[in-house]
Amino acid sequence: MKVIKNNISARMKIQTILFSAFLTSILLMTDHCSVQAQNTGNSSEWSVGTSLTYPIARIYQVHISYNPGGKHEYFFGPAFQNFTSGSITSNAITLIVGYRYYIWKNLHLEAEFWPAYNPMYSDVTDSHYRGVELWSEIKIGYKFVIYRKLFIQPAPGIGFGLLRTNKPPGFHEDIKSPIFVPQVIIGLKL
Repeated sequence: MKVIKNNISARMKIQTILFSAFLTSILLMTDHCSVQAQNTGNSSEWSVGTSLTYPIARIYQVHISYNPGGKHEYFFGPAFQNFTSGSITSNAITLIVGYRYYIWKNLHLEAEFWPAYNPMYSDVTDSHYRGVELWSEIKIGYKFVIYRKLFIQPAPGIGFGLLRTNKPPGFHEDIKSPIFVPQVIIGLKL
């Protein structure tokens, strides 16, 4: 029992450190957003995209992105997660909120939050565990323009859970965190 408590405590410390680093990087990157947008001659740009890789894991999403002109891009969109991992089935209704910073041409760093309502189903107890959660992903990627306004954007990264209420039995064994996330988005500039 003591080992389990120590593992949970260590996991919470790691998640707190990752969350703090993530939040600090977001604040630092967005600090000069309005100045950067005003100093560049670029016009603002909207785009919409969806993942080519996440549906393999039964995660479906839409990204709606806005670049005010310059190196900063903000995105949001709905997602639905319906995957099974071990004895747990996720049924999460999610809102994605993210930030992308272009460091060189179309090479970018990206940070995402996935707040969700997720009534997880447990095979162990044959019941649902209604709760909220917050997942986060940090990525590096590149946007390739394929044809006129059509683009493909590979952005692999690391995903990790920050918060989950009402955890079903076996949650820590069945839901892996942190994990590698192989994101590839296809989209269209509007």
